[in-house]
Formats: sequence, C-alpha cells, structure tokens
Amino acid sequence: MIADMTQTLPLALVTGAAGDIGKALCERLSHRGYQLIVAAHTDESAAATAELFPGSIPVACDHTDPDEVRSLCERIEGEWSDRLQVLVCNAGVIIPGDLADVTAESIDTHLDINLRAPAQLLRSAAIVCRAKGEGHLVAIASLGGVMPMPGSAMYSASKFGLRGLLSALNAEVHSNGVKVSGIYPGAIDTKMLRFEARSGGSALNFLSKIHDVGEVADAFEKALDKGRLEIYVPYSESLSARFAAGLPWTIRPLMPMLNRVGERGRRKFLKRID
Repeated sequence: MIADMTQTLPLALVTGAAGDIGKALCERLSHRGYQLIVAAHTDESAAATAELFPGSIPVACDHTDPDEVRSLCERIEGEWSDRLQVLVCNAGVIIPGDLADVTAESIDTHLDINLRAPAQLLRSAAIVCRAKGEGHLVAIASLGGVMPMPGSAMYSASKFGLRGLLSALNAEVHSNGVKVSGIYPGAIDTKMLRFEARSGGSALNFLSKIHDVGEVADAFEKALDKGRLEIYVPYSESLSARFAAGLPWTIRPLMPMLNRVGERGRRKFLKRID
C-alpha cells in the first residue's frame, strides 16, 4: 500500500543520506511530502537509512567510483525524471592535513566526493529540471568554501569549486524556472567534526560556537521556501569568512592568533564530547 501511494509523490534525492546532516534533511523532506531517494556510500548504509523513511528508495553510490556515479545520473535522467523535484548534494569528506603532507590519493578523494560527483549529479538534475521548467538543486557546502582553511587546503579547494559551480549554474537555469541553493554551515556537531577535532583538523573549525544539525536543516528549509542562492549557518560567522575571502593576504599574518583561539575551542569541544 505504501509503495502504491508513493508513486504519485514528488521525488527528492539526498546524497550522504546516512550521515547526521543527511538524515536531518531527509526528515524535513519527508514531512514536506516527498518520496525520498536516499543515496549512501554502501548498500547497507542506504538500506538502513531507507528503513527510517517508509517508501523511500535506497541507492548505493560511492562518489569515488565513476561507474556508480554514472549509474545514478542515468537514473536521474531516466526513470526518475518525471517526478524528481529536489536534488540535495550533501555527501562530503575531509581528510585533515597540510597540502604538502597529504597523499595524492586524498587529493583525488576530496575532488571526487566534494566536487566531481556533485557536478555530475547537478548536471543530470539540471537537464531534467530545465526541461520541465521547475525543480530545486541544492548542495550542502561549507564556510570552508568561502574562507580558506589552512590545514584543510583540499577541503577548501573542493568546496570553493562547488560554490563557483552553484553560482554559475544558478545564472544558467534561473530563467528556466529552476532554483539553485547552497547551504554554508560553520562548525556543526557531526561525526565528521568530531573526527576533525581528534585528528588534527584545522583550528579554524573551533573559533566560535559549535552548532547542531537542526540549524542546518532549518537553513535548508529556508532555502526550499525562499530559493535563495546562498544561506549561511549562522549568518554572523559568514561576515568574517567573506571578509577573509576578499582579502586572502590577511589570513597568514592572523594565523598564529587564530590558531591559539581555535585550539582553546578544540580543547573545550573535546572535553564536552569525550
């Protein structure tokens, strides 16, 4: 019966659906009446997430595997094209380390998961949404894609690229009735941030308050309602990030002070979670 009822619902595809933010976004979309396509790294994680949302469609997609990304794109342009209304590129990865210290493989991993795969998925969704004259293409980016993050250079590079992609895509499809939005969170209490805290991630993550996934989900719903190109979580932290992005030569002289403040924040956060 559930399967029959969902056949008429609009579809929303969420990548990284098994993560903390992914599940929160799926919950909001489910409450809004969408049938979910929950994409996760493995069959097991996709199936486990799908069980949380009756009637959802589980899909395994390893973003580092071009064949799996291509398969997901083909389904967007094929079997789901009539009902797909929302695409959320949420999957992401960070491997802390200075550029000179990380492996060549980690460079590819950042680019594959944070930029290449989202670009392919956004392209396929743009094709079907532009043809229909409706739809909303969303990506969960990061303030690390606005302000450079020493110690996580490849993460910043991939998220900077994603921001540029969203801005250009918005200009390309707006006249066709398609909305494009990027959500730019600061530090959010997720498994990823806890990994960074324990693994030498950039001290810039811990300069200010750690926020929760509900705030990202609130920003996501605001994007769905208002169709704004960029929404920051929180807005106040975006001001310093955008200032630094506009004057990148100011970052290096400030790093000793920023690192001291950030390391105090890291110790505070670790004390809270350990």
